[in-house]
Amino acid sequence: MGKKIKEALHEAASFLKDCKVEGPRGEAELLLAFLLQVERPYLYAHGELELQPGQLERYASLCRRRGRGEPLAYLRGEKEFWGRLFYVEPGVFIPRPETEHLVEGVLQWARETAGVPDGQGPGIIDLGTGSGCIAVSLALELPRSRVTAVDREDKALALARRNSRRHGVAPRITFLQGHFFQALGKKAAGEERFHIIVSNPPYVEAGSLASLPRELGYEPRLALDGGPDGLRAYREIIGAAERHLLSPGLLALEVGAGQAPQVEALARSAGFRLLKIINDYAGIARVVLFTF
Repeated sequence: MGKKIKEALHEAASFLKDCKVEGPRGEAELLLAFLLQVERPYLYAHGELELQPGQLERYASLCRRRGRGEPLAYLRGEKEFWGRLFYVEPGVFIPRPETEHLVEGVLQWARETAGVPDGQGPGIIDLGTGSGCIAVSLALELPRSRVTAVDREDKALALARRNSRRHGVAPRITFLQGHFFQALGKKAAGEERFHIIVSNPPYVEAGSLASLPRELGYEPRLALDGGPDGLRAYREIIGAAERHLLSPGLLALEVGAGQAPQVEALARSAGFRLLKIINDYAGIARVVLFTF
């Protein structure tokens, strides 16, 4: 026996609320809209429409998985970033709205700063590209740019390539596997330089990983673990950045809550000058921009 859309939504929202899922009604709607391959307004306009038993079973399965904490983005297979949809999948870090501030900071600098020869675009390297959301967004917004996207994981690079093809910028992005600048290879490691170095590296203190929200338990630990003090990746990136940055050049980093002063101190000791700090939507210092 079937069940009306409005009834199924009510029951799903109640279930997700009991599971302590934030915004249960909205999540219930997003899951059903995904299942039916419709937009959310359709659910209200067709609330009396009856779902078939097979649809109800699939919907219940999605709700159970969400109730256990599996991220909505993994269930739907995509996430919006910078106004565009990106493929996501388990094993690869999900794009976050806060990271849009990193893209914003890079774009502002690139559009306002001279130093790139006429007819050329900036050379950009994205360290720890994950889904490729930063690299692809910058390639789209800076159509003359040349982007290198680096990640240690095969799965992440495969997904980033898919996203570059989805958005039509695959020919302008070079994908390299390896750990930060080491991916450039031994010879290029001391020679290849870029106008922009950008990264959203792991920055969670290792001792705090166990207390993170349950949704983060589904995401790759490698994308979260910043070492004992959360600053391991910043030391590695900043320590090698000077050898890979052109002048004028930009080093753009996303940071965790409260880390901006520490990252600034690391950068200053390496000869960088703080250009700007950008706060996220919650007023937390989330992005730090440095130049020589």
